[in-house]
Amino acid sequence: MNRPLRPLSIAAILLIFLLLPACATFVEYGSDTDFGIGARGNLPLGQLLTGEDQRGASAISRLEFAGSIHQFFPSGADYTEVNADLLLPLFRLGDGAARSYVGSGIHLGRISPDVGGSDSKLGLNLIGGVRFNRPTMAPFFEVRASVGGVDQLSAVAGLQLFGGMF
Repeated sequence: MNRPLRPLSIAAILLIFLLLPACATFVEYGSDTDFGIGARGNLPLGQLLTGEDQRGASAISRLEFAGSIHQFFPSGADYTEVNADLLLPLFRLGDGAARSYVGSGIHLGRISPDVGGSDSKLGLNLIGGVRFNRPTMAPFFEVRASVGGVDQLSAVAGLQLFGGMF
């Protein structure tokens, strides 16, 4: 039987949701961890460093930091993952209604079986996705490959609540 979200997990998700300027919520399905939910905050690095809008600038200045917390519900355990990724916008799709992106970063996953101890593992994330260009409630879809910690492939669908850099 799965345990409910712990108060610490809920507090961490809310902290990301409140502190970062571009917030997102999402659902996820992982090949090893089943169904999950999470929150992500995006922070445009170029705008943070220079205080100016970086649209149309070099690729490095258009990078976004994406910090996220994922809570999965596999059978017989709880799995929580904290991620720190850099996302790079690639090209506009169609008439500019969406934009593709790629990214990479690290994750720290902690699995807590219903019976017994817990274990934490550090790994690498590889990300590819599409975000629709809307000022609020912009849908996004991405595929995440995690290696080195919990090796799995995940499909993510979510809403970027307050927009993002690209």
